[in-house]
Amino acid sequence: MGRAMHVAKLAVGLLLTVLTLWNLQIGFYQMGSGEMHKLVLTMVFSGSCSEATIRADINSVGISDCLQPLGTWEPIDVILLAIGVLLSWRALRALFASNRRKSRTERQGKNLQRIGMLIAMVGIADFFGMLTENGEPMDAGELLGFPFPNGVSLILLTIALLISLVGGSMQRRGRRSRSRVPDSGARRFLGPAERHLPGDFSVGQLRKALMLDAFEDPFQVSTGDEWGGSVGRTCHYCNGEGCDQCGNTGTLG
Repeated sequence: MGRAMHVAKLAVGLLLTVLTLWNLQIGFYQMGSGEMHKLVLTMVFSGSCSEATIRADINSVGISDCLQPLGTWEPIDVILLAIGVLLSWRALRALFASNRRKSRTERQGKNLQRIGMLIAMVGIADFFGMLTENGEPMDAGELLGFPFPNGVSLILLTIALLISLVGGSMQRRGRRSRSRVPDSGARRFLGPAERHLPGDFSVGQLRKALMLDAFEDPFQVSTGDEWGGSVGRTCHYCNGEGCDQCGNTGTLG
């Protein structure tokens, strides 16, 4: 997905978030007295609310079913706000995060955490009475068979916590398995001599493994005199000062 697509997703997410919050806190319809009201989005999307319909209802009964007081939350508001925030967050992550490709386990864990976050948002909305007309949390008594105030929100938050924990565990497991892959892949392309060397081998150890010291360089050895003794070559690892490669003698025999 290109950068332009992520920018478009960010714009849509921010627009959806701002419009939802604006409708909740500031309102989109102004009464004749100057008081602002919130639009009922479900009725607006269904096409049953228009400016003429709202004006006719206000003239006949003084209020319209398409309007609500500011700050009144409904499930559609929570859903739209969650979608807007998620779109914005994912677009920002895609634009500014690293391009490292995640493993399948990491992606599954991330998706589980997103699902857990959505469930938690619904649970929080129910806890504050945003999903009911009377402003009270839903009672889980109908599901459990006994009175359980705030039961739905507590159940949803517990489920969200468990799903998020499972998702986090899957992400950590995916990162650990992925961190072991590059090293084994790099060792796979080593030559036969390098496979027998330690992980951090020196140039001298590599030369010995490849038996490069067996080849004489005529420019490194004096061949113009008649002396029959054996003259060693100056160790090029330490420049004759002595090291582990030459046995601290300074020469390579």
